[in-house]
Order: sequence, then C-alpha cells, then structure tokens
Amino acid sequence: HVTIDAEFRAAWISYYTGDISFSTIDKYKEKIDEILDVLEYYNMNAMIFHVRANHDAWYNSKINRRQSQLIGLDFDEFDPLEYVVTEAHKRGIEFHAWLNPYRIGSTFDSKEDVAEAFKDYPNNPASNPNNVLIGSTLQILDPGIPENRDFIIDTCMEIVENYGIDAIHFDDYFYISGSEDSATRAKYNTENLSVG
Repeated sequence: HVTIDAEFRAAWISYYTGDISFSTIDKYKEKIDEILDVLEYYNMNAMIFHVRANHDAWYNSKINRRQSQLIGLDFDEFDPLEYVVTEAHKRGIEFHAWLNPYRIGSTFDSKEDVAEAFKDYPNNPASNPNNVLIGSTLQILDPGIPENRDFIIDTCMEIVENYGIDAIHFDDYFYISGSEDSATRAKYNTENLSVG
C-alpha cells in the first residue's frame, strides 16, 4: 500500500471498452498478467478496474446479475475478480473497484423492458419499472428514490466484504436529461430544490 503523500499513478481497465474479456480461464489470466506487466513497467501503483458497467457484475454477486461474458462460469472453480485483486497486490498495485452506480443500459425501450430483463432478480430495484428512468439514449436507476441509493450501498458492501479491494470508484453517475421524474421529485424533494 502506498503512503498518503505518494503519487497516485493509475490506469482504468474495462470490459466495457474491450480492455479485457472472458472466454477461457487461461486466456483471461494471460490478459490480466499482460496488463499487470504493463502497469508494473510504467511504475503504476494502482489499477481502476471496471466491476459494474450496466447494472451487472464482473464478480460473484447475489444481488446483481452477472455480466454476460461470465454467465455459466463456476465461481467455485475460478473467480475472475479475485484473480485480478490477488495478482495486483502481489505486485504492490492497489486494486480500485470502478462502478457505474445507476446506469442500466442503452438498449431498453421502456421501463417494462428493463423490469422484464431483471425479473429473475426480484430484490434488485431494476425488476420494478417504478425504480427506472428512461432517457433518450440511456436507462438508469432513479437516483431520487432512497431504495435505489440503498441498493448501491448494498452493492458496494457486497464487493467490499467479499474481495480485498483498496477503494471504490464511481464514474458516470450522471443524471440523464429528458427523463420523466416528476413523481419522484414530488415525493422526495421536500425542500423544493430546483431541478438544476
């Protein structure tokens, strides 16, 4: 671990942009080792690793659905997140878990479509169309609903409690424009704050 006054030298690594992928355990390990070799070569001391991009999990989760590349993987045989954390720490590189907290995706046409996609996860707020906001190009959990925010905390705690991570990073936690959120604001905006 680095001291408080050390430089923070990190790189962002994501399955969402194709930095990594999962097809077999051996290929995955090879790619992770290659990334860590590069980080070590450039004297990086941290990696910011995407573990949640579209309301999915690049880890063993009981409350979030698995990222599609990991469907069918036996986590008792191999845990792709545990491997990265362990191998990073062996090299003195901190592991920072990067989450997009609210984003669900960009391919759903309606709140009902989102709920249908998450029907196998009844404790996940995305299974309830009332918890979702639909924008012109993006679908997110409505951050104005306290239960949705609590779910993000539960998601973070699941990662913290099950993996030896060093930090949580939130990125792209934007609020989408053009969504109909007047019911949420009417219910929870008790201080009459402006939308801005």
